[in-house]
Amino acid sequence: MKTRLLSLLILGLALVGASGPAHAVVNLRFTPADTTVGPGETGRLSVFVDDLDANVRTIDLYVTYDPAVVTSLGGDSGQAFLDSGFFLFDGFENTAPGQWHGYCVILGSTDWLTGPGELFTWDFTGAADGTSPVIAVEAYVAAGDGTYYDEVVLDGTSITVFDPLSAADDTPPARAGLHAWPNPFNPSTRIRFALAHPGPARVTVHDLRGAEVAVLHDGPLDRGEHRLEWSGRDAHGRAVPAGTYLVRLEGPDGPAVLKLGLVK
Repeated sequence: MKTRLLSLLILGLALVGASGPAHAVVNLRFTPADTTVGPGETGRLSVFVDDLDANVRTIDLYVTYDPAVVTSLGGDSGQAFLDSGFFLFDGFENTAPGQWHGYCVILGSTDWLTGPGELFTWDFTGAADGTSPVIAVEAYVAAGDGTYYDEVVLDGTSITVFDPLSAADDTPPARAGLHAWPNPFNPSTRIRFALAHPGPARVTVHDLRGAEVAVLHDGPLDRGEHRLEWSGRDAHGRAVPAGTYLVRLEGPDGPAVLKLGLVK
């Protein structure tokens, strides 16, 4: 309820003085994309707008990540807002394990930013070896006239936490490593991983929104090396579009995620 009321307040502040038409689409991006840190190291992801024609008065984000891999430290308005000299209403909260909410509103009906620029930042620290998808499950941007863009495009990215010293161990790691070849691929790729312990395992393919695309294995597996193949098709046998996909392994040694690139 608190988060819902806060979102309504942000919407109300953005609409103060609004009189112009709605806007079609604004393109944002996470940067750096697909970043890597070591366990215990801190990192920062920025949300950036590149469009020279974009004007921005409000950004409101709900972002998910894997709390077993990274720990959220906090977030803040991006440098474009901070350098603007305008009066800001902004904030950040960890709304649930694996999700945060960040926002910034310019208070002034005649004030707004123009692209390009950094709109928001999120600081994190590596918690354990693995790869965490970072997905904007909700993203809202208001233009200078106070009306919201009809569509906000913000593709997901990933954070990999990797300890190079653990790679020297001859035994399979606690979080079983996933490998694929070829990668990028067309039309199919072979996925390889090793388990230190036998037990039930599930291997699935997801798109960058987190939606499950295909199930490659769901059942018991022995200790040792295993190989699977994905032909770039969904659970119904339909060819999926070119793009970035995530393979997720849930098994007796813990979860692991691998990024795949399908080219056509």
